[in-house]
Amino acid sequence: MTQQLDYTASPAKDILHHLFHSGSFMNPAALLEGLTPEQASTRPEGLPHSVAEVVAHTHFWLNWVVNIARGGTPIPTPHAAVGWPEVDAVGWEQLRADFLEVMGAHQTFTQQELDRPLFTTPHYGWEKHSVGSALADLAVHTAHHLGQVVTIRQALKLWPPPAGPYTW
Repeated sequence: MTQQLDYTASPAKDILHHLFHSGSFMNPAALLEGLTPEQASTRPEGLPHSVAEVVAHTHFWLNWVVNIARGGTPIPTPHAAVGWPEVDAVGWEQLRADFLEVMGAHQTFTQQELDRPLFTTPHYGWEKHSVGSALADLAVHTAHHLGQVVTIRQALKLWPPPAGPYTW
C-alpha cells in the first residue's frame, strides 16, 4: 500500500517565515528607521539608486509575486523599468509605510492564507514556476535589495540605524 503524502503539512510555512521575517536578516522596519525623506531619496555618489528607489522596486515585486501566489493574474511588465517606480522625498513616508504593510501582509499570507501546495503552478503560463519557487525567489530578491539598503546607508554615513546594527 502506497502512503499518501500531505504536502500541505510540510515545514514550508516555517521556512518562508524564516526567509522573510527572522533568521539572519535585520527587521525591515529597523533597517529603514531614522531616514528622513531627503536622506531616503539621496543617491550616493557612485551608486545607481537611493534607498527610496530600492524600497519602491522591492515593494513592487512583493506585491506582484504575492498576487500571483494567491492565484491572481500576472500584471504585464513589458520592461524592467516598470518594476522601478519613480519615488521622491515627498513620497518616502507613504512608501515606507506601504512597504512595511506589504511585508506584514506577506507574513500573514505565508502563515495563514497559503493553503495551496507549494509545488503547484501559480498561474496558467507559469508552468516553469511553482508557488514555492516563486516565493523562494521573492525571498532572495527581497534579501538582495535590503542588503543594498544597508550599503546605501553606509555610503551616506547613515549606518547603523537608530536600533543599532544587526548583531548576535
